[in-house]
Amino acid sequence: MRFSIVGHATLYVETERAHLLVDPWLFGSCYWRSWWHYPPISDVPESWLAPEYLYLTHHHFDHFHYPTLRRVDRKTHILVPEVAIDFMVGELRNLGFSRITELPHGQRTRLTGDFEIASFQYGFDDSALVITDGRTVIVNLNDCKIRGRPLHQIITNFEHPTFLLKNYSWAQSYPICYRAENPADLELLSRDSYIQDFLQTVRETEPKYAIPFASMVCLLHPETRHLNKELITSPEVAEAFARSGITTTELVTFNPGDSWDDKSGFTRSHDDYYRDRDVRISQLEADVAPAIERSLAEEAARELTFEAFANYFGDFLRALPPGIGWLLRRPVVFEGPNAAQPYWILDFRRRTVWRSATLPEGRANLVRIPPGVLADAIEKRITYYIHISMRLEIDLRPAGHKEDLFFWGLLAIWELGYLPLRRTLSVRALRVVWRRRAEFWEAVVSKLFGRGPLVARMTTNLMTDEAPSETEAVAR
Repeated sequence: MRFSIVGHATLYVETERAHLLVDPWLFGSCYWRSWWHYPPISDVPESWLAPEYLYLTHHHFDHFHYPTLRRVDRKTHILVPEVAIDFMVGELRNLGFSRITELPHGQRTRLTGDFEIASFQYGFDDSALVITDGRTVIVNLNDCKIRGRPLHQIITNFEHPTFLLKNYSWAQSYPICYRAENPADLELLSRDSYIQDFLQTVRETEPKYAIPFASMVCLLHPETRHLNKELITSPEVAEAFARSGITTTELVTFNPGDSWDDKSGFTRSHDDYYRDRDVRISQLEADVAPAIERSLAEEAARELTFEAFANYFGDFLRALPPGIGWLLRRPVVFEGPNAAQPYWILDFRRRTVWRSATLPEGRANLVRIPPGVLADAIEKRITYYIHISMRLEIDLRPAGHKEDLFFWGLLAIWELGYLPLRRTLSVRALRVVWRRRAEFWEAVVSKLFGRGPLVARMTTNLMTDEAPSETEAVAR
């Protein structure tokens, strides 16, 4: 077996009889020109675009990258996790792929010979991938937040991994794109939350090697460039690991293009991309400036109307389950482009969308998003992804983070297709829930023992993406 870290969350695994490409983002940017590879990746061999197998962990664009997938050989066998709502297979068919297999949770799938994989789903849309040839075991958690009993299922089935690949940095806007009247409302997550989550997962899985993974990006858009200082780097993880007292695992940092194989071991470049990171990022910024200028011109040409906004979020409000107004008591407010009535308001208690010339006193927050980005996201039904892009600013009223985070989590669930709830009443959903009963049982136990309302905990867990859940962050 041989595997290469292509960049960010992209992994290429080779055996003598088959090749597996995981989460290919091989060029360009993600999320409205905000995210770019860092360290930068080199051109990959054309053969890597024609693997026998390709696995997609989830639908976020730094994993399910449309421009890359359009270049992948259509004969490739695509593998995806079987989740309760099918939101990937249809899009893959639209891209021209015909060989698509959904992998049931925890079930071993033999690709060829001793080359096996297993998908372990977690949350509403994410998955971890286990890869083995019978000797080497790679547990690729990427940005899947799997923990507790579900994580121990992996260890039970595959023992302690040879390699653990896991994320370590922000992939959403809270709290780095927020301002709060009460600073304590921005303390649910911190840089240390991510690093400690990485270390705790290493302690639980006890791999031979731990690799910081799926966080190798920089932000080059003029609206997000200043946030690079907030991103956590692999050297920071290495420093924390050295202080952690963990002795059963060796931490190995990879640059894009680095690899390991079972005959010669590690092949690494040892180029320190973080010693002069600001200089290198400035050079990359100059290189991509023409692409960003073109995208800004395209955004400026898109019109955001209140009618489109109200229709979209009106559908969202009507899809929410009964009683949601008791959990979201204060409205969420967007700042629109209309000078006369700039405040566009989502009222959960009355399930209405309205606009006003003045800010409502009882609001939870105020959300600012470039109009062209919001118009594009509404058209494509990916508004939640703006939170991942970090191309927004949010002002919180005291304790407004509760409604704000719950809103973004519910929005993600709705855009994935889980709401209204009747959509989950299917044989498929029941089959998925049964296979993942350990995860759901743990969620119920958490509720019974006072770790927060079940739905709020699960939606916040989804919204915070690559972070510990809100309740776990508070407890920590």
